[in-house]
Amino acid sequence: MKKRVSLLLAAAMTLTALTGCSSGNDTTLVSKTPFPEFSEVDTEGNQVSSDIFADYDATIVNFWNNGCGTCIEEMPELEELYHQFQEQNINLIGVGTDSGEGGGTDRRLTRNILTEKGVTYVNISPDPEGKFYQDFISEIFSYPTTYIVDGEGNVIGAPIIGNVKKQIDTVNERLALIQSE
Repeated sequence: MKKRVSLLLAAAMTLTALTGCSSGNDTTLVSKTPFPEFSEVDTEGNQVSSDIFADYDATIVNFWNNGCGTCIEEMPELEELYHQFQEQNINLIGVGTDSGEGGGTDRRLTRNILTEKGVTYVNISPDPEGKFYQDFISEIFSYPTTYIVDGEGNVIGAPIIGNVKKQIDTVNERLALIQSE
């Protein structure tokens, strides 16, 4: 009898614990933190600032570098997503994290890579001596790293590490959260 009561008690406790776990769409579990303000140039020398977020419902910000094979390999897929998402007022920008280094040499290499991969979306070339680079970009340790940012400049959820298209469900879930607000 004691064994049966113990089993029933254990089962009840397990069910209670599992009830607390949710696979539902509880948006309170998704973080919303400000993306750092920035004012940089793109690979063509045009000024780009964090004000760009206000022009769209959401912006996908993809951080990559010239030595990252996965980053370069996914560029045609990102280009495809860029065109698909434009109809939904969603932007995609790249940040070539090392393109501002090397006194212009790296920026030329970055432009060559972008041209070779057929990339037309904006790619920022951050100043390695600037605050955006020093306080934010220098803390990124895995590439590619992608953030979903809403129109108010808030990062929605944790960074997406690795190939974006392989994690498109996560991207779409976060975009849906933004568009449902």
